[in-house]
Amino acid sequence: MKKGVSMVYKKKAALLSLLVAILALVYILSLVLDPERQRGRAFAFLDGKLLDLADRMEIYGPGGTAILNRRNNVWVFSAGALEYPAKQGRVNDLLFALSRKDLYPLRTASTGARESLGLVEGSSVSERRGSRVIVRGGAGLPLLDLLIGRGDALGREVYLARAGGKEIYSGEDRFTLYTDSAPQSWYDLRLFSEGINVTVVQQADITLPGNETKSYTLRRHRTEGSGSGWIIAGNESAAPDSLRVDSWLRSVLEAEADDFGAEAPASVEGSITLRLGDGTSRVIQTYPETDEEGRRLVTLTDSPFVYVLSERVFMRLFRESGYFLK
Repeated sequence: MKKGVSMVYKKKAALLSLLVAILALVYILSLVLDPERQRGRAFAFLDGKLLDLADRMEIYGPGGTAILNRRNNVWVFSAGALEYPAKQGRVNDLLFALSRKDLYPLRTASTGARESLGLVEGSSVSERRGSRVIVRGGAGLPLLDLLIGRGDALGREVYLARAGGKEIYSGEDRFTLYTDSAPQSWYDLRLFSEGINVTVVQQADITLPGNETKSYTLRRHRTEGSGSGWIIAGNESAAPDSLRVDSWLRSVLEAEADDFGAEAPASVEGSITLRLGDGTSRVIQTYPETDEEGRRLVTLTDSPFVYVLSERVFMRLFRESGYFLK
C-alpha cells in the first residue's frame, strides 16, 4: 500500500515539475518574442527628427574639449574667437552614431554605480572619468547630454547614460573613436577643400624656397593628334613626364597640413601658382621660418588660415624642375 502511494506521489511531483518547466519556458519565450519588449530595448539616444535642429556640439574627452558650431549649415571648430574648418563627414558620422537605433541593454539603475563605470557628469578631466557629448539646438537647449563610460573587458562595448538620468546601459562602442581623439582631429586641414580636378589645371608657376632664380613654369601643351602633355616654359626641348606632372598636381591638390598656425611672417620665400581653365588661379605661399621638426608655414589665396605643413609634405610639393624630366 505504501509503495503504491509513493508511486502516485512521484508521478504527481514529476507532472508538477514538468508543468513548472513548461510555464517557465513560456514565460521566457514571451519575454524574448514579445515585439513590444523588443521595440522597447531598441532605441536611439538622439532622436533623428532633431538632427536638423542641432547647431552645436560639445565633446569632452580625455584628450581635451572640442566645440563644434554649425554656421550656414557648415560645421566649424570653435577655438575662442577663432573658427576653423571642420571635417563635415566626421561630424555627420558622430551624429549618425548618436541617432542610430540599436539595442542598448539596461544594466542598472543604481546611481552608486556611476562613478565606478566612469559616468560622472563633469566637463573637466579632473571631474570626469569617461567622456561626454552634448548636442544643442536652437537657443542652446540640450537635445542630448550623453555620458560615455569605460569599456567592458573585451573593449567592444561601453557603458552609457543620459546626464541626470538613473538608467545605465551598455552598447557597441561607436563613440570613443570621436571622444578619445585629440580636438585637432576635427580640423579639416586640406589645402584645397573645393575639390579641384587635375584636368582643369593649365599651368603651374613654381618658385622654390630660398632661391628666386630657381623658378620655372609647367604649361599644359596640346598638339594635334597627340593629345595633351606638358612642357617647361623656356626649355621646350626638355620633355617632362606627363604622368609624373599629373601625380605631382594631385599631391598638391590633395595635400593636408598637420595643424593650423599663427600669423604668417611678412616675407614670402616661395610659391606655387596653379592657373585654371576658367581663368582663376590658386596660390600657395611659404615662409622662411621652420620649427624644430622642420615644418613650414603656408598660406593660400582667399583663405584666412595659416597651415603648418610637415617636412615630408612640403618637400613633395616644392620640387625642382629636374624631378619632372623623363
